[in-house]
Amino acid sequence: MKILGYEYQSCFAPYIKQFLQEKRSVGFTYETEEWKLKHFDDFCVKESVIQPYLSRELVKKWGTLREGESLSTCSARTSIIRQFALFMISLGEEAYIPSNFYKCEKRLVHVLSDDEISAFFHEIDSYSPEIKVPSFLRLSTEYKVIFRLIYCCGLRISEARKLKWSDADLEAGTLKIMQSKGHKDRLIYMSDDLAVLMKEYKTILNDHHGCVSEWVFPAREPGNCLCSVTINAAFRRAWNATPYAEGCDKTPTVHCLRHSFVVKRMNLWMEEGIALKEMLPFLSRYLGHQSTDDTFYYYHQVSEAFRIIRDRDKTSGFVIPEVIDHE
Repeated sequence: MKILGYEYQSCFAPYIKQFLQEKRSVGFTYETEEWKLKHFDDFCVKESVIQPYLSRELVKKWGTLREGESLSTCSARTSIIRQFALFMISLGEEAYIPSNFYKCEKRLVHVLSDDEISAFFHEIDSYSPEIKVPSFLRLSTEYKVIFRLIYCCGLRISEARKLKWSDADLEAGTLKIMQSKGHKDRLIYMSDDLAVLMKEYKTILNDHHGCVSEWVFPAREPGNCLCSVTINAAFRRAWNATPYAEGCDKTPTVHCLRHSFVVKRMNLWMEEGIALKEMLPFLSRYLGHQSTDDTFYYYHQVSEAFRIIRDRDKTSGFVIPEVIDHE
């Protein structure tokens, strides 16, 4: 098995291949996990490991927090080795199963205001690549659509970039999100104007750019989909060109568009007097969250929420009366 020219070389190579094959046979994509196992294989080669034994020392050394590495990244590296260790044990091999993981608090994100959203899309729409080659010009067209899709549908970046035309029913205005986080599939409904935009985009992609691909957002090589690095770079370039970038205390990322979608949707419901407790289960399912708690976390960190909650509150004045001075 090869990843960008890499071939497993350590004593764990046959086990890693079998492990990946088993995971994929039951429906897991295991793309990022495969990449982590590639690095683990390379790590074992450098450590001169000659016996396929996941010892406590080896696992602990692999799971040590590295300089400049986040706690979540380190935990993700350890988590895949835990799964691999359980697989080794199922084959009758001895293996140490890691159980202690780094825990880190969720960081507050920047939820974009309406003005910031408008400024961001103005920069996206006016962007023109310095190098006027066909593939770069096509990508500038793709950026105008993929960021609107992420924002208007609350998609994860991986869900948007891996979208295939076979999963898009433009007449019905629906998108099938396959094998997303938690390995769950779900159906996304687009607004009418977004569905029209997608139709126009497909026509431009095929007729103007001469690009026919299974991917909705093909990379420079149409056989591949856009990568996260390219999408993140396009987002940063557009955001940094807005007048709001310099004074922003938390630099936004592509994922902030998803957060902004959630907050905007909840704000509209609250302003319309619609009970959040009734709508949250539907929104949570739409976003592909495990529970409504995951969805509401997006909202509680936003200061704008408290203004709306105060405006909608009709009872606190009776429960906690105003304090008046006594003579």
